[in-house]
Amino acid sequence: MHAYLSQSHCHLPISIPAFGAWIYRRRLEVGLSSGRAAEAAGLNLTEWQALEQGWVPTTDDNLLRSIAGALEVKFDDLDYVIAPLVAHFAAAAE
Repeated sequence: MHAYLSQSHCHLPISIPAFGAWIYRRRLEVGLSSGRAAEAAGLNLTEWQALEQGWVPTTDDNLLRSIAGALEVKFDDLDYVIAPLVAHFAAAAE
């Protein structure tokens, strides 16, 4: 299990609802249930639900690659979605 519930385990503990909404919409676009998407990404259902609520696993590229694969997008496309959101919320926290 990945450290998603206690986000203090991440270097950048970030929860971004816009990211979760994007994950949710993309999952629907590719026609996956939450359970199938979680399985394809190597996550349990609770972890996938955390993604759709905005949890951003910013420090684990392998996990991000798995998520991108499940959503049938390139890793760079997923990073393109995450990077501006992370930068925005990191700047706002300063």
